[in-house]
Amino acid sequence: YEIQIAEDIAFTSVIEQTQDNSLAFIQKNNIEWEHTYYWRVRPIYNSDIGLWSDPFSFSTGQPLSSPSVNIENESQIQSGVTVFGAFFNYFSAAIDQNGNEIWNSGSDDFVYYSTGHFGNVFGCYLFAGAENNLPGLEITFQGDTIWEEPNNEFLHHDLIKLPNGNYLGIVEASSLGPIPVGGWTASFQSLGFQADGVTNEFPWIGDRLVEWDKETKDIVWSWNTFDHFSMVDFDQLGGTWTEAYISLHYDWTHMNAIIFDEEESAIYVS
Repeated sequence: YEIQIAEDIAFTSVIEQTQDNSLAFIQKNNIEWEHTYYWRVRPIYNSDIGLWSDPFSFSTGQPLSSPSVNIENESQIQSGVTVFGAFFNYFSAAIDQNGNEIWNSGSDDFVYYSTGHFGNVFGCYLFAGAENNLPGLEITFQGDTIWEEPNNEFLHHDLIKLPNGNYLGIVEASSLGPIPVGGWTASFQSLGFQADGVTNEFPWIGDRLVEWDKETKDIVWSWNTFDHFSMVDFDQLGGTWTEAYISLHYDWTHMNAIIFDEEESAIYVS
């Protein structure tokens, strides 16, 4: 068949005309955001060319990111596209090797985490007004929900599917702990805290790994940083206690990503 893509329904401004015999023609060039395009096809026979079909149309939305790319070594660039989620702007996008945004999640407020083995997508979406406002889920690339976590706790980063079919995610855990002595001591004391490095008086935020049953969504296993890490071990140099003074909680451990190695039967987190 032959396909035409144009900027007007009369096809006077054709931006693409090509012959193809595959079931899916993908136009990678000359498509801009915030435009409407028209396309039509006609069959090519052994000795003749058929009539053009009625025109179809599609429109592109607005770009959501402003990416920039620095190419350090072009020979080492992997093929494919780069997909990312914007956690505080509540969108996802994909860019090509030159930094051109070629896809985004539109108005779905979807934050991309990762892609599964069969093309399904893991991420979260903004559930405005909810106590736990970023429930995690698995969706098809078309946006249909496959599985969603129960949202009884705040799943703040990453969700994966395990080989047994269950789901594993990172949820927030909290416990009262001391405010260590440092340059921030006077600031906390002005708020009424002892801030003596001993008194358990201030909210520390850690992480808990949770495995949910794929059918019932019951928790079948969990692992809590407060059960395994010492609160004597904390950051003194990175300004996190100054941030704690502003937010009134201490961001102690902060896991971002998780994988399960089936061969080792081991979980790795960053």
